[in-house]
Amino acid sequence: MGRRARPRGVAEQACVHVTHRCHGREFLLRFEVDRRRYRERLRQMALAYPVSVLNYVITSNHVHLLLWAAKMEYISEGLRFLQGTAAQDYNRRKHREGAFWSGRYHATLIQKGAHLSRCLYYIDLNMVRAGRVKHPAQWVCGGFHELAGRRQRYRILDVPCLLRCLEMKTEVEFRDWHLRTIEDVLASGPPVREPDWSRAVAVGDEAWVRRLAGRVTTGRCQVTALAAPTPFDARAAGSYALSAPKPVSDGLVATWLSKP
Repeated sequence: MGRRARPRGVAEQACVHVTHRCHGREFLLRFEVDRRRYRERLRQMALAYPVSVLNYVITSNHVHLLLWAAKMEYISEGLRFLQGTAAQDYNRRKHREGAFWSGRYHATLIQKGAHLSRCLYYIDLNMVRAGRVKHPAQWVCGGFHELAGRRQRYRILDVPCLLRCLEMKTEVEFRDWHLRTIEDVLASGPPVREPDWSRAVAVGDEAWVRRLAGRVTTGRCQVTALAAPTPFDARAAGSYALSAPKPVSDGLVATWLSKP
């Protein structure tokens, strides 16, 4: 009789969606030269730290990063390098002093599989929602170009890791699905903002989110259901968000994830 598979824990099913705004919501990344420099720092982080970048978009006043790492502290260390060097680059270029980022970044745990796919598209469509472009291909500093196979040099994304997290077998299968879904979403009407992807502690299926909620130590938390746009995988219709009354540190998240 074969060995029975061990049920996957919360940590094994999680990716991290990081959102970080510029200080005072200023448009400090409004020039493409600064967005490209940030993108290069992101590439350096991916090479120097055990962190996989699954998707990203660099806007004029904030960034979205979809990451995976074996331990939360790896992400913390990588982001310390990334956000610190990016701030130094900007201040040096502008002969400026002072804060570049608005406090600490926010990290949302995203369950792998269908729920991760929704977050992937939420990031892809950021600048479409903002009205800056009509298609993600029109925004240079985003992961869409690599996901679509259009950017071959100086790549940042760990596509094999993304395929594992999405439970897909081949890159060909992924690209066909990814591009088709982008077109379906755009054809269904203007994409709407869903703040839980950037504000919640975690997003996933109800059982996974409630399991994580039982570990929250920052006060009473709330679990709410998210509406699923019709073009998405039917499994994503069961996405739930976990919200906490206070900001959650990486250390607390790491503690929750370490529990069996």
